[in-house]
Amino acid sequence: MNLLSSKLSSQPIASSPINNANKKSEAAKTKTSIFYINDLHGQVPKMQRLVSAGQHAELMAEQNGADILKLCSGDTFIGSDEKRNLAAASFLNIAGIDAEAPGNHEFDITASICGKLLKDSKTHILGMNMHLPDDQSDLSKKVVRSVIKEGKNGDKYGLIGIQPSDIHKRMKKQEALEGITIDSKEQTMVELQEEVNKLQEQGINKIILLSHQGTNVEKEIAQTVNGIDVILGGHSHDLIEDVKEGENLLYSPSGEPVVITQAGRDGNHFGILNLEFNDKGQISYVQNNVMDTNIYSSNLIMSKTIDSILGESPVIGELKHVDPLPKNANLEENPWADFVADALRTNLDSDIVLINSANFRGSVDYGTVTERDISSIFPFSNKLFKVKINEKDLVDAIKMCAKTYTAKNLKPGIMQVSGLSYKIDKSGNLLEMSYHDKQGQINKIDVNNPDQNKTYTAVYDEFLVGGGDDLSMLKRDDKDIIERYSYDKDKVTIDYIKSLNQPFEVRKDGRITVV
Repeated sequence: MNLLSSKLSSQPIASSPINNANKKSEAAKTKTSIFYINDLHGQVPKMQRLVSAGQHAELMAEQNGADILKLCSGDTFIGSDEKRNLAAASFLNIAGIDAEAPGNHEFDITASICGKLLKDSKTHILGMNMHLPDDQSDLSKKVVRSVIKEGKNGDKYGLIGIQPSDIHKRMKKQEALEGITIDSKEQTMVELQEEVNKLQEQGINKIILLSHQGTNVEKEIAQTVNGIDVILGGHSHDLIEDVKEGENLLYSPSGEPVVITQAGRDGNHFGILNLEFNDKGQISYVQNNVMDTNIYSSNLIMSKTIDSILGESPVIGELKHVDPLPKNANLEENPWADFVADALRTNLDSDIVLINSANFRGSVDYGTVTERDISSIFPFSNKLFKVKINEKDLVDAIKMCAKTYTAKNLKPGIMQVSGLSYKIDKSGNLLEMSYHDKQGQINKIDVNNPDQNKTYTAVYDEFLVGGGDDLSMLKRDDKDIIERYSYDKDKVTIDYIKSLNQPFEVRKDGRITVV
């Protein structure tokens, strides 16, 4: 089977044939449009726009005579703020999401509270490889292994959901899982084949997997398990555009096409996957449109719902320019990271600031900025610390983060900084590094022989103070802690914005160079 090349447009009309020999007659073919999202990470400002995007997708599918499915591959929730996660749960209902496979961040708030927030949801919660205590809790009563969804034209679709096998490595508080276990990758694939077989025995030949395993594992699944047609991914935050054979168009062991896609992270994008199936339930045409969420306006009902849960958010400033976010936030300088790190360095009076790239879970568009906009960037609510750090530990941390370029999963991400500049290469080597003092002097640091006796004051959060992301050199004992703060980066950033001459700008300045 070969995908015939064609330029994919943003119009929801399937136009890329996979195999004309398998194509049904025009009268009998099944047309399907899937609105898909993943890894929203509690970004309620984006959810307001995504409701509008989903409504438009539904309208276009109706005009084209296609079934519409609205599906989410996990991490809609994030952090321990119950009200924010209640707003996210409300989004699933208002947006009409048919099914979601919870990710790791659904359990930041603990499994019991997650279940409480989802118990009355109209969205099917899918967890095939997730084992829950048999305690009749809200979550155990809500989660199912798979579900059959019938389209308006009478066609039926099997929906299966799986969770990340590395979930324990990705949890800040292990106790939040409350006895929940997730099967290994290998066991998950065995069970997937069994679940697909059960659906096929019921006459279901169009099967969609909602996966929060990450693209690398999802590619393995596509080429190992028979009977899956579409894999909507998550967890690895990949923005997968178009359909390319050998990349996200793969083939099952029986030779049937499997399309894999994912819409990045933080609600910045969503996808519309348009498909045509033949009478055997095989994909004959496919088109993958990945779109910018910001082209849609906020939905009034969702906006009012958020305000009713969180309260109206005060306006703190006017943003007249913001540089675009990097395509991969783990690999490049982030303009919002520059702005926030500088705010922390100024307001908390430190020599340097360190922020791990993965801590940023969103951005703010130009225009009116509210406190909620800023808080949405930092949903984890990590407390800040001011510490003493020696030059060797500092250099070692930057070096380890630079190795992200050679890591298979592109983790942990480069370190975002203030008071420093550095240059790395795409082989993960730290080439140069300098300290910029508050008098404007640039002091070069010898990255090959850093001075262990030279110390700096640094601000970073409790995740890094605890040595998170295996950055053990950043772990600090009580003797190295100068000050503990009871708040995260959002409070400092909000105060900083209020102090600025308005309007303000957010730009990157080249403090991190990749060659």
